[in-house]
Amino acid sequence: MSPSWSKEVAAALAPKGRTLVVTLGSTLRADDGVGPYVCSQVKFKRPDLRLLDAGTTPENIAQTAIDWRPEKLILVDAAHFQGEAGEVRVIPLEAINQSTIMSTHSFPLSVTFSIVKEDTGCELAVIGVQAKSLDYKEGLSPEVEAAGRKLVDYFNSL
Repeated sequence: MSPSWSKEVAAALAPKGRTLVVTLGSTLRADDGVGPYVCSQVKFKRPDLRLLDAGTTPENIAQTAIDWRPEKLILVDAAHFQGEAGEVRVIPLEAINQSTIMSTHSFPLSVTFSIVKEDTGCELAVIGVQAKSLDYKEGLSPEVEAAGRKLVDYFNSL
């Protein structure tokens, strides 16, 4: 576990029974691609861990998430919370779409995942990675790529 992560982040990332990790973002918007980057690099070995990349339309995977009935759902997305580029924080669900997440998503994340949480009774953790740039370009900033790599290493260690 990265020493730069708070105890809150470490607890949010810890699996609990059937755990679904959903990554979000667009590889065409610089650091917004941290979610897809993580998804492309993680290879879970345990059957109780599952990974889905929702891209910019998380509402399209909501039913898949509900049908899998996870005990815990972890969302990974680029965020804007006035932190340092690459900083990782837990974002409260109620703060999503209130200027916290720099969203490229077509439907409010808070609504989509509130429905999943209600239908499954799962614990929900939203992990935000502070973006440096959301410009229309490919590739992550070095700071966000390093944070993404730490997330990948952590998930691959499970």
